[in-house]
This record gives sequence, structure tokens and C-alpha cells, in this order.
Amino acid sequence: MCKVLDNSLYIKDRKRYIKISECVTSFNSIYNKNNIIQDDIFSILENYVIRHDMPFELLRYPIGDAELCACTFIRQGRMFVMINSAIPLSKQIFAAAHELYHIYCYLEEKDFALLQSGSILESDVIDDEAKELEDMEANAFAALLLAPKDRLEEQSVVYNLSYKNVSVQVVLKIMDIFAIPYKAVVIRLFEEEKIDIKTAKKLLQIGSDEISRQIEVTGKAARWQEIPRDLIRFGSLSEKMFELEQWESIRVERLESDKARLKEIAKMLGKPAR
Repeated sequence: MCKVLDNSLYIKDRKRYIKISECVTSFNSIYNKNNIIQDDIFSILENYVIRHDMPFELLRYPIGDAELCACTFIRQGRMFVMINSAIPLSKQIFAAAHELYHIYCYLEEKDFALLQSGSILESDVIDDEAKELEDMEANAFAALLLAPKDRLEEQSVVYNLSYKNVSVQVVLKIMDIFAIPYKAVVIRLFEEEKIDIKTAKKLLQIGSDEISRQIEVTGKAARWQEIPRDLIRFGSLSEKMFELEQWESIRVERLESDKARLKEIAKMLGKPAR
């Protein structure tokens, strides 16, 4: 059996999977309602932490290590989430939802592991397998949040999708609708019993080159495979610098020096600050 399927929470621990599903339903009822999330996940993540009265910074910038998708850590009472903007947008979205689960555990379940050592999400946890239980839970949470059962059913009707003899094209259409990676779609279809395990394994055996070729030919889900290389966000830093400038709360020389340093860092990362 494909590792990503074998090490899914749905296979490993069905009871825990059901608990995570209930958790997602509760979360959605408060923070999202019935919307299809896509790249709104970044706003939802920020809103969730801030509504729990915790200072928060969302950092998005390209790093040289494609294996590192995201990390979350807490310093001096402030939470930081870093998303690697040099990976495809669908993976950035999934990474943000994955990190949201670790944050949820910290804030709701008082799991202080995040405070002690932070969280580092590597690409194989998304692409190949999650070996630790909490990462399995986080992957299940992310997929259920981004492609919830009701919305999956609804969109299947809207687009008249048939799950008999499912092709890659059907998977790509769902990727296009929900902005999640290919393997996450296949697992969601299996979880909702749209496909059986034999079909899931067959779809998961299709190579990334063939999937990319079909995306290029059809254009389906192409927007979510893009890597926005000019995307650099330093949390609220630019906003705070603007506020200081408007209120004249800091010496002009200091402000200009800070702006120059910020541009220098952005240039080092590859693109101008925005």
C-alpha cells in the first residue's frame, strides 16, 4: 500500500480520525461557516490566533530548502508562523492548515509542545508520509478543513463529477476547486468512500511528471501549482513601520535605516519588499 495512504489517520486510527472530523466541524462553524477556503486559509489562521488574544506574525518568504514547508514557534509570548513561498501555492495552503492544527492543540487542548520546541513541517509529511501521530492528525485536519464533506458533495453535484472509473482529470478538478495537493484529494475521496482502496492506490501510483503534464494540457488546478516568487511578507512589520511614519513616532533617520535594512533582506531573498 502507498505510504501516504498507509500512514493516513483514516487508516491508522479511525476513532481518532472521527474526533478530528468533529473538531473540524466545530472549528468551521465558528471561523469559516460554509465557505470554500482556498487561499483564505492565511486570513483564517491569523484571525484564529488573534481571537485567542495572542500576538501573531505570519511570515511568507522563499527559502533555499524546498524540503521545509513551514514552521511555527513562540518567542516572548508572540506566535510566529513561517510559510515557504518557494513551494507551489497548493502546498503553502495545505501547510498553513497543517500548522493551524498544531496551534489549535496548543490553544484549545493546552498541548505545550509547541511552546517548548515549535513545529517544523517538512515536504515528505505532505508528499509521502506522516510518521508521527500528531502530523497524521494535522494532515487529516488540513484536508478535512480545506475540502469538507458537505462542500465536496455539493461541488460534485455542481460539476456533475462521476466517481466511477475515476480519472486523473476528476482529481485535478477537485484540486482546482479546493486548492489542495493531488495526494490529499485522493485520500479525501477514499475517506468519503467515493473510491475504493484499489482505485486510491492506482491514482497514487501515477507519477508527478504525468500529473504535471495533464495539468499543463488541461489548465485544471494550474493556478494552485504556481510558485509566486515575488511573494515576501514580513508579518505586520511593514504595517507598523507605516504607522510609525504617519504618527511621526520615531526619528526619520532611524525609520529610513530600518526601511533600508528591510529592503536589503528582501533583496537577499530575491525580490523587493512589498
